[in-house]
Amino acid sequence: MKIACSILLFSVIVLFSSSPVFSQNRTTNEKFKECKVVLNGVNFTVDPRIELFHTIEVLQGIPLVNSIELDYKEKIAANFKPFKQHALFAYLDRNPMYEKLFGNKIEGPIWFMLHLTNDFDWRKDVSSPDEKNPQLDSLRILLKDFSMKSNYPKFFNSNSDLYNISLATLAYNLPDFDEKNRLLKYCGEQHGKNIQFNVILNFLGWGNFGPRIYKKDGKELYAVIAPEKIAIRIPTFDIAGLYRLLWHEFAHSFANPAVEKVENQLTPFSYLWEPVKVSMRAQAYSSWDAVVKEQLTEAITCRLAAQKFGEDAAELNNVRYQKGKDWIYLNSLLKALKYYEANRNAYPTLDSFMPKIIESFEEIKQTDIDAWVAESEQIRKPDVAAMPATGDIYDKENILFIVSSDEPDKEADQRLKKFMNEFKNRISSLKDASIVADTTALKMDLSAYNLSVWGTPKGNKFLQKYLPQIPLLIKDDKIIGENIYQGTGYGVLIGWVNPLNDKNIMVIHTAQNPDDLVDFNRIMNGGGNYHIFKNYITVKQGNFNRQSKVWLAK
Repeated sequence: MKIACSILLFSVIVLFSSSPVFSQNRTTNEKFKECKVVLNGVNFTVDPRIELFHTIEVLQGIPLVNSIELDYKEKIAANFKPFKQHALFAYLDRNPMYEKLFGNKIEGPIWFMLHLTNDFDWRKDVSSPDEKNPQLDSLRILLKDFSMKSNYPKFFNSNSDLYNISLATLAYNLPDFDEKNRLLKYCGEQHGKNIQFNVILNFLGWGNFGPRIYKKDGKELYAVIAPEKIAIRIPTFDIAGLYRLLWHEFAHSFANPAVEKVENQLTPFSYLWEPVKVSMRAQAYSSWDAVVKEQLTEAITCRLAAQKFGEDAAELNNVRYQKGKDWIYLNSLLKALKYYEANRNAYPTLDSFMPKIIESFEEIKQTDIDAWVAESEQIRKPDVAAMPATGDIYDKENILFIVSSDEPDKEADQRLKKFMNEFKNRISSLKDASIVADTTALKMDLSAYNLSVWGTPKGNKFLQKYLPQIPLLIKDDKIIGENIYQGTGYGVLIGWVNPLNDKNIMVIHTAQNPDDLVDFNRIMNGGGNYHIFKNYITVKQGNFNRQSKVWLAK
């Protein structure tokens, strides 16, 4: 290995001396500016090591750069055009980044870069197996020289306004952010001061990563996150997704060691791997051990979501989503963790609770598995490419109106029905539609109809049966979709497919109280899959997106 390393490093030196770029003596003493915001012990940064790596991807034409329209990419291409002949790029031509250097591990470069200093030397405070890999050490040397010769620190610093605005925008959207302390408390970690929590904004990245670096005196936990879209030239990040990502990636550092300590006791339950083997492998979890770690980690994530956003919101946006991906053992793990939360005096740490986790697997019966699998399949329905807009009903034929038969507020119900009839008679495509009560509709074959459903979830029995398919919750004191809208007075329009025939559509006109729907047509509506409004003011018009075959409100 030493001989191979010497030969490879000698080759790199020869490249240095023969490259026209390397023959320049251009160096820089400029240091990287620190772009950082700290929120209750969590470091949010833009990291020059990660940015340099993606700069090289842009220049090399490696397509694992995100599709966000960001002029930052054009700045990179223009600024570093004179350095395209640097020996680094010839080296990458011979040693493709993912196929050879990192062995098809998309997260490999991120781990590699985090083991370097900002001067692109190996860190002395951590050990890395990559340090003994001559190919990766050559990559490091070339990166270091490219940074120096191209004056990369100057380029990075020239974009500090972009970095700092993005950090400030993200921080503004994270009020009451205290996730480090919440997670440490949940897992019973007593040595939190030795754990560093880091979030790195990865402007050009594709996907999110959760590296963990272990040191003699503690550990560094990372969530390296990519933007979702752009607004006024500033990358923006999915806040709901960010919380889920941070909880999940950081919780791994507690769940994984806890599982490993009782691994031998979990092995007898490996037969539980069979019902989920195909779907778990498709999600890159290729063993029973990996499934236990992932599902315990996600169970912790779901419980943290419940504590922060409420049980209903966590069930809708976290638990339901994971169950739809066949994470069926969340059912037993969540039940166990609720017991853990109620008995922390007996179980001060996650480690101390692992015997109960083992018991939760012991209690699983085949009938449980069958029910959970069926539930997962139901969550993934309907299997359609897109949902209709709320205004699509006006272009349909064979429309059937379904109205409430048991609204608690009888007077408001009458006012809504009066408005509905007047509204219906003003629209030519609706005028001849029949009207039936919810109780009648439930006895009919509705597959041939396009449905227009009116009333509240409490008063309309048809809604009570079919609204749970839809990723929105209408509660007495709030509406829950992608976000939570507290209070009363909300009306909601929903475009969905007919639950009895997905070739036809269903448009729901619902609210917390029937009066909240009266005169809804005073607001501009009809363009989205759902529309939340209050006092004739639009609160949110959004769409239903399907992710991992699960419908979510966005």
